[in-house]
Amino acid sequence: MKHPITRRTFLKTGAIVTVGMTAPSFTTRAQINKNSRLRVFQIGVGGIGGMQRGGLKGHPMVEFAGFCDVDKNSLDKVASAYPGAFKATDYREVFANRADQFDAVIVDTPDFHHAPMMLTAMQHNKHIYGQKPLVHQLSELRMIRDGLRARPNLVTQMGNQRACERGRMQAVEILKSNQLGRPVEGYVWTGGPTNPDSFPDAWKAYPPAKPVPDHLNWDLWLGPLTQKLGYNEALAPGTWRDFWETGTGQLGDWGCHLLDLFYFAYDMPRPEAVQTHTIRPSNTGHSAHDQSTITYPGGGNFAREKFIIHYNDNALKPSFASLGLPLTDVRSNYILVVCEEGALLVEAAGRMTVFRKGKEVEDEPKPVVTPRHHWKDWADTCLGNKKPLWTPFNVAWRITEPVLLAVKATRFPGQELRWDSENFRFTNHEQANLEILSRNYREGFAPPAVV
Repeated sequence: MKHPITRRTFLKTGAIVTVGMTAPSFTTRAQINKNSRLRVFQIGVGGIGGMQRGGLKGHPMVEFAGFCDVDKNSLDKVASAYPGAFKATDYREVFANRADQFDAVIVDTPDFHHAPMMLTAMQHNKHIYGQKPLVHQLSELRMIRDGLRARPNLVTQMGNQRACERGRMQAVEILKSNQLGRPVEGYVWTGGPTNPDSFPDAWKAYPPAKPVPDHLNWDLWLGPLTQKLGYNEALAPGTWRDFWETGTGQLGDWGCHLLDLFYFAYDMPRPEAVQTHTIRPSNTGHSAHDQSTITYPGGGNFAREKFIIHYNDNALKPSFASLGLPLTDVRSNYILVVCEEGALLVEAAGRMTVFRKGKEVEDEPKPVVTPRHHWKDWADTCLGNKKPLWTPFNVAWRITEPVLLAVKATRFPGQELRWDSENFRFTNHEQANLEILSRNYREGFAPPAVV
């Protein structure tokens, strides 16, 4: 029997109308076909999308059912290596017409697409692998949280693959066991502009509009944006991360790869406040030379009544002398956790240095950790062979929260914003609630309510 909702009404009103259209769950499919594989639908095939395909390569029970991309050239190139996989330009059409053909979704798109796509997948009972930062707006964190409550059996994973590096896992165990004493404070810093294709400028204006190439569906690239930006290759596939409406700047791009260490080690409480200093407010483009202070409740597992994470971009690292530590040759993308009996310096990929009594320790015991495979563990868990996952969405949205707080606070430099995490709003700054909490979505592209 045909469903009364047509493709036309679906595309007009968006995924919200798909209540009741959800496809059979993977468990149901597996009961029908005992040899059922995990069939994956990937949205966004270029760039980092290749990493996800490579991570799942060789898994005997995973196959790619289909691919979606607004760039026909990229889509055709990738799909040619997967005979039998379907191709699509509009992910909404796939959920409307092919939802019974796949079990899991990988979202590898620019930040501003994440929430609409992931929540559409969630509503259709699909397991999800989603890129970091998990979402683009603070209000979207709440949507993810509520969606998880409505779909508790879905297997989810955020793309912070560095968490599975041996050194990172050892660092978590060192901190979790208080091997260096209770944590006093944390310092985290990203890199600076070093590559013409990665954060070349701050406070950027949009590049001049150019004719849209025939192979690109620019309207679908814009997706949920209400502002009709002009096409320019410097924006897509270029530096969309630099712009307020489409990305999250340096702080957002690296935050989930760095702040996650604290959440794995300490099961962090909810942040209470954020204050970001920068030269001038972010505008069309994100700012730079950002220095953010994120405040958490302390006590208990923490050495002080408040636990503070200092999170900076542009390689703005702390003074090691002021912390009683020797001068150390470090540059960008590091985590420094100062504890009662020493300090732990961890590079994003896991290389670590331990300090005690102000000196580097060469023979600090390293915990034994079990090897993990970021992508295949997710797939195995989707298939019912449960593996411990580092970053399911119920952890990922909490890691993304302080990242977005630091980013969004660049609109109000030097102003302390008190944050009510339970209700997802600022308690002392109504203008911030109006300007940096959420966005308007173009008709047909809003994130669906998952019920």
